[in-house]
Amino acid sequence: MPSKPTTRHRNAISNEKKADLRAHHHLKPYLAYKDLSRWFEEKYKQRIDISSVGRILSSRYAFLDSISSDAIQKQARRRTELWPELEKAVFEWVQRAEQHIIISQEAIRIKAREYWPEIYPDKTMPAFSNGWLAGFKSRTNIKYRHQHGEAGSLAEEAEGIMVKIRQALRSFAPQDIFNCDETSLYWKLTPDRGLSSKPVPGRKKQKSRISVHFCCNSDGSERLPPLFIGTAKRPRSFAAGGISNIENLGCTWRSNTKAWMTGEIFKEWLIQFDNRMINRKVVLLMDNFSAHQLAVEEVESQLQNTLVIWLPPNSTTKYQPLDQGIINNWKIIWRRNWVLYMVKEFDRGVDPLDTITLLQGIRWGLDAWFVDIKVDSIRNCFNKALHINAAEEYEEKELMASLESSLRSLQMSNRIQDIMNINEFLNPEGEEVVDSLEEIDSIILSQFSKVQEGEDDDAEIIDPTPIISIQEALQSVQILRLYEEQQEKADHILLRYLRPYEKLLVRQKVDSQRQRDIRSFFPGPS
Repeated sequence: MPSKPTTRHRNAISNEKKADLRAHHHLKPYLAYKDLSRWFEEKYKQRIDISSVGRILSSRYAFLDSISSDAIQKQARRRTELWPELEKAVFEWVQRAEQHIIISQEAIRIKAREYWPEIYPDKTMPAFSNGWLAGFKSRTNIKYRHQHGEAGSLAEEAEGIMVKIRQALRSFAPQDIFNCDETSLYWKLTPDRGLSSKPVPGRKKQKSRISVHFCCNSDGSERLPPLFIGTAKRPRSFAAGGISNIENLGCTWRSNTKAWMTGEIFKEWLIQFDNRMINRKVVLLMDNFSAHQLAVEEVESQLQNTLVIWLPPNSTTKYQPLDQGIINNWKIIWRRNWVLYMVKEFDRGVDPLDTITLLQGIRWGLDAWFVDIKVDSIRNCFNKALHINAAEEYEEKELMASLESSLRSLQMSNRIQDIMNINEFLNPEGEEVVDSLEEIDSIILSQFSKVQEGEDDDAEIIDPTPIISIQEALQSVQILRLYEEQQEKADHILLRYLRPYEKLLVRQKVDSQRQRDIRSFFPGPS
């Protein structure tokens, strides 16, 4: 009896998976079909040939691009998590820790037990059964990743990725290519080893820290307002300076107990960035810092104007534009201002650590970012990171010489016991922003700790700055305008801005006087 021919059962690819493949292609247009096929098979454990990838990416399936992620998730009908804060924290731990260790299922369960009393101190801890673990993995779409190979193969792989990134960037104008990155700053660190390492009665070790997030485009025409992250919701120096809205300074302020960039803070920033780019199509180059990954995974479907391109892992010091000198130049300028401030305060006979405020430090940072860093420096750093042949950067050498000169002036004041090496002062140990395994738990749990008003490293007592009246502001503008008009060659751009601002202050003065007249005409009850 002849045998029946064997039939192959076709494993159909759902529309949800097809939509995901198309979305991944839009997110990383530089990936070849074979790379997309490999990504699909690793994610869904389902084979797909290159011809099927091409067919799914054709216009035939363009209708899938309009399917929202919410609709796709509803199709999946996942069980809602019972403890959203805990699962969010554990998922962030997985994202951060998997760069250092292999994550097992039991490790996830152990971490959930560790975090529970910190997040829900008044609730009874559940058993975290296998059912919960399976549901958690399904809700967060956790996939266990393979560890990378040898360093040599990493370098070759990174350069291969950069070739594809350079090809993708050719479709964008220089003003539409952005890079963002963070740094941290010990803003009270002195260049004296003695002052920084020897205990002084009544004084904490000076490692008061803030984090700063920067973003700019490749031709230097756009520098976005920096995002500063500290430990207090509203530092004392803001209140003492009469600053009720720090965004008036040209920056954003956020806080947690570690002064660290978190997924939630970066998610907020990323959405604001995308909204800022309305009616444009821009590229945002980013490293694989865990806070970045967490935010993009959560909101990438909401981004209407931004294409996120990930730089090669473990090689951002070579390929990240902001790391090619822009952030370093900012730090040099900031620390030079701090050293000059120390010299001035020592000359007055006072300790600069007793008078420096966070508000002053932020103003130095804003001046350095918006004024002192040159456009050519930004362009050179982008060229150095993204192109093979780039011009040599000279500005950093000049800035370093200026900082060294300032340090010599400070040393001559005889207030320095044991001066630091300039590189040690510029990039002290522990200041670098990295996904450190030792810091992961405290960084994650800092998001669930209550940050108190005034919980910062500003001085306990700060003399309040007088509130400037409308009349004082008007007189100052009139004096500045008159000064400029009396010069041999006036700055006409400045005058063009001053005249309408002077009229605005005049109107505010008249309105204020009118309100006082009305209140005096209708006196309150005696």
